[in-house]
Amino acid sequence: MEKKQIDLKWPLVGNAHITEFLGKSIANSRVSSTYIFNGPDNLGKTTLANYFAQVLLCERRENDSITPCGVCSSCHGFLNSPEDLELDSVNSDFHILRKEKDKKKISVEQVRNFIRKLNLSSFSGGYKIGIIKHADALSTEAANALLKTLEEPKKEVVVILVTQNSEVLPQTIISRSQLLNFRLVKTDLIYDYLVNNYGVSRGEAKKFSRLALGRPALALKFFEDIEFRENYENRVNLFLGFLDQDINGRLQAIEEAIGKKTQGQESVQIVKRTLEVWQGVIRDFLLLFYNHNNIIQHYQVEENGRQNFSAADLLYWQNLCREGESNLQNNVNPKLVLENIAINI
Repeated sequence: MEKKQIDLKWPLVGNAHITEFLGKSIANSRVSSTYIFNGPDNLGKTTLANYFAQVLLCERRENDSITPCGVCSSCHGFLNSPEDLELDSVNSDFHILRKEKDKKKISVEQVRNFIRKLNLSSFSGGYKIGIIKHADALSTEAANALLKTLEEPKKEVVVILVTQNSEVLPQTIISRSQLLNFRLVKTDLIYDYLVNNYGVSRGEAKKFSRLALGRPALALKFFEDIEFRENYENRVNLFLGFLDQDINGRLQAIEEAIGKKTQGQESVQIVKRTLEVWQGVIRDFLLLFYNHNNIIQHYQVEENGRQNFSAADLLYWQNLCREGESNLQNNVNPKLVLENIAINI
């Protein structure tokens, strides 16, 4: 029996084991009813989930083909719609569920509405696809409602749960799903991706590929989104500025960074991202302390050079940041979380 050739030219950098598996599943007509795309953010999980849906919903795809035609009305909708848009208008057999703005959890009402849409008859007579973004934010009630659907899957209905941490999902959901673990991508692959696909200069590609820490979508965002990159660099510089400021200067800097009008989950997310950046900066100072300059993430740390603090100081600061993340989870005021770190550095 002739072995079917698997095309790996899917929109994913690295993680060839994922595209190989999905390609074989489509080519051999063994598509599962539920998938979990698990791994850190900015690896391309949602992009791949959308492309997988595009392949399955393509109106002119041959049965054993693993790539979409790119010209039918369904493909045209996918190719011309922003990824973060609610894509019901793209294809009536494709639905995305995401956490509502300023909410901590995906509610049971959202999941029930999502299930209702998937239970409707397919418009094209083929697959119906549902993607749940940030599935680790499912409330207990929402997860239980979803489980009832997964226990008795309908033919040609595919649900994809995209998550950073599959371990927070109920084991009963994991056991009924095909779990695909996405891994961080090697820096040189990200470098080549930026240079060859987007014409990024070699200097910028080196900087962005190191800055992204194995996350190609993040590296591309650093290149394409100037405002995003500036916000990131401001968080780096906020921490570095602490090293030369007294307590009053640090508190003032935090006030300016967060903004008086920022509230609710928006404030929580800003502080969460800030803590992630700060931990990366502290990690770089540890690497610098032990002379591992070649794997430092932030060029600003290299420019800042070796400082007058010990490894014990740096580890203490790391613990402060981790404690801050825990406090955020326990609903401590986000501004107070940063102020506590600034005071104790």
